[in-house]
Amino acid sequence: MSSKEGSGGFRKRKHDNFPHNQRREGKDVNSSSPVMLAFKSFQQELDARHDKYERLVKLSRDITVESKRTIFLLHRITSAPDMEEILTESEVKLDGVRQKILQVAQELSGEDMHQFHRAITTVLSTNKVQYRASWQRRNVLESASIIRNSGAERR
Repeated sequence: MSSKEGSGGFRKRKHDNFPHNQRREGKDVNSSSPVMLAFKSFQQELDARHDKYERLVKLSRDITVESKRTIFLLHRITSAPDMEEILTESEVKLDGVRQKILQVAQELSGEDMHQFHRAITTVLSTNKVQYRASWQRRNVLESASIIRNSGAERR
């Protein structure tokens, strides 16, 4: 064995020389000191930012999920009687997506966009595509339904 290794073959670490349960004396922290109060306010500010970031990420994911569910719902149309019910349900889902987009806008109002850029950029660009696709699919199906109904009325 080398001189660095102990009986078990492992090097002794520097922190193993210090007692684990002893506090350094004379270093009591005064919780009412100006420095501690400043750090508490920084902690609260950072916690608020992190919470907002997480809310934005969650809203963005919810928008993606609801948009995809709307698209899948619209793909399930098999017959004309189902169409009206599914179109109504899809409109409700799209209203929910619009509400979530408004919540994102409200969360970001008055904030520096650069702080929350990563929370919303990728997901919102995907959401924009998903929302637009579901909205367009719904409008195409609704127009086809209107055209079919108007054609049936003429006959």
